[in-house]
Amino acid sequence: MHHPHRVSPHVLVLLASAWLLAAAAGPRAQEPRFRGGANLVRLDVYATMNGTALTDLTAADFEVFEDNAPQTVSSFEFVHARGPAPAAAPTEPNSVGEMRSRASQPDARAFVLFLDTLHVQVEGSYHAANPVAGLLERIIGADDLIGVMTPEMSARNMTFSPRTGPVGDLLRANWTWGERGAVTPTDPRENDLRLCYPDAFGEAGIAKAVIERRREQKVLRALEDLINHLEGLRDERTFVLLLTEGWTLPRADEQLARPLEGAPVPGSPAPIGVTANGRLSAANSDASLIVSCDRERSLLALADLTMEFEQLMQRANRANVSFYPIDPRGLVVFDDPIGPVRPAPMALDRERLTARQNALRRVADETDGVVVLNTAIDKALPRLMTDIGSYYLLGYVSTNTKLDGRYRRLTVRVKRPGVTVRARPGYLAPSAAEMAAAQAPAASGSGRSATPAASASITDALSRLPVSRRPPAIHLQASGGPGGLAVTMELDRVTAALPDWAKGGRLAVAVEPADRGAGARVHVTTALAAGRRVGTVRLPEGDGTALAPGRYQVRVEALAEGARTPVVVSTTVDVPAGTALLGSALLATRRGPGTGRSFEPTADSRFRRIERLQAEVARIDAAAAVTGRLLNRAGQVMQVPVAISERPASGAQPATIVAEISLAPLAAGEYVLELTATSGERSESRTYAIRMVP
Repeated sequence: MHHPHRVSPHVLVLLASAWLLAAAAGPRAQEPRFRGGANLVRLDVYATMNGTALTDLTAADFEVFEDNAPQTVSSFEFVHARGPAPAAAPTEPNSVGEMRSRASQPDARAFVLFLDTLHVQVEGSYHAANPVAGLLERIIGADDLIGVMTPEMSARNMTFSPRTGPVGDLLRANWTWGERGAVTPTDPRENDLRLCYPDAFGEAGIAKAVIERRREQKVLRALEDLINHLEGLRDERTFVLLLTEGWTLPRADEQLARPLEGAPVPGSPAPIGVTANGRLSAANSDASLIVSCDRERSLLALADLTMEFEQLMQRANRANVSFYPIDPRGLVVFDDPIGPVRPAPMALDRERLTARQNALRRVADETDGVVVLNTAIDKALPRLMTDIGSYYLLGYVSTNTKLDGRYRRLTVRVKRPGVTVRARPGYLAPSAAEMAAAQAPAASGSGRSATPAASASITDALSRLPVSRRPPAIHLQASGGPGGLAVTMELDRVTAALPDWAKGGRLAVAVEPADRGAGARVHVTTALAAGRRVGTVRLPEGDGTALAPGRYQVRVEALAEGARTPVVVSTTVDVPAGTALLGSALLATRRGPGTGRSFEPTADSRFRRIERLQAEVARIDAAAAVTGRLLNRAGQVMQVPVAISERPASGAQPATIVAEISLAPLAAGEYVLELTATSGERSESRTYAIRMVP
């Protein structure tokens, strides 16, 4: 069924954001994962018997174990189920900081409505509008908060509000957000894939299989991003109402990844027209389209989405996030919608429907949620009200006082027989560094906590990322070493695709002291061949005069072969003194499907999970020990290994420290690679910020 007025997920995100708080208040301050103190633990416990919440338990009825060691409950509170929020709802938070503070309160429940736009048919989004709006009005209390997210959003941009009315209005007024089975998808990449793999000849069904894998992977990674965000936001349970028709979660499929007849070989002359089996030729429209499609097809075909799902459930348990999946279709007979793509055979359709429903049951079972399946949403309301109603807040002082940053397993029992208990399965203990940062003394006269040095360096690194969603025309990075500079310039993909750059161009680099005082001035020009986007220079060249220590301005003019006006970008960089331990900044190289086995220089700070990153910096002190780690925006250390190696000096090139990481474990978001050199009592750190994109 075609709907000419379909609301795209991008528009839905904007509409959802209109009634919530603005999320542009700068990078988030570092928060300890452990808010009660060095060894004070709080946890919420839901106790039921025969499906009914128990309200008469006392502290003496509970037993708490941490890594099998018994703990003594020192604080106890029963939180009554809240009724619907009154018409005069509480005031909205006035800032992002206030919103986060309210969301982290232990006696406030937090809800997220996740609209899986890619796996809900438009009929489902229509039928779900009123029941879901009514559900929210019934279960959200006056002190509760709710946020809305879609797969197109970053969890960092989601905000919480105490009002449910605007959410209901959003669902009722924009009910066409469901995209599954849509005639015209909102993602142009799906059109590319259908063009590359027409539903005919030996390629029938390939486009459908690749697009379905792509959509499921996108949703799983959005949920992973949400879980990571919620884990840093609050310790108590978060309820995620997941509106979706489920996923098939395919394993790796080598048959789908097979080379196809007539596929072009990268670097070979492109044929004209179409191939014998009807495939679009690379020369017919875009010389790189088929190569790009085949690369993405291969990566998606070899992805194991079942394994990604299992890992997601583990993360949800650790983050104390409970999913309540809701299939808006009600009673389901067939899985595939009728058109526009040819539906699967009956046996396969039944198999796919079973896989989707099993995934929904698993996501609820594994995270202590409830699934609404094959029934109307309003009929499931009593069970949902019971499941997320009254609860107990317990607190205890852990007998394990180590600040080791390790995961600790929790077990909660009730002495009364026949009681079902749900509580968070564990928590991450703080590290010594996190506790030191959290207990930093207040800044004099400001009323705010002093910013730790590590947090300041992270903020500085993140500030160098482009602030706009529209990338700059030219990406520019520079690093200073002993007596010289290394500069990397990269045309953005949009810039390189302009007709003016079809024949290449030139890059003119000018370096002069930032204060315009005395000092060497260097000018050099390098050609950028057709099809190339990256240029690198090291200054001074040859036997040129070494640059004195100090700050320099680097100015680059990029002039395309077919243009008259150059594009100009600039940055500042320090040439370090001989007493420094490291060069002044990190320069990046990347390896991915388009680079083969080699790492290529890059100035674009956007990366994808299918790539690897190397960051390089000149070594100045030969005796300094160098370590590396990867941090998230909050300054928390990511469990991603950083391999440190050294490239010896060669000719005029100084010895270089090389840090390498695999980006596969990272969700969409922003991260900082930090290298630290230590020599005796001296220590220096260099940071490099990256933005992970889908």
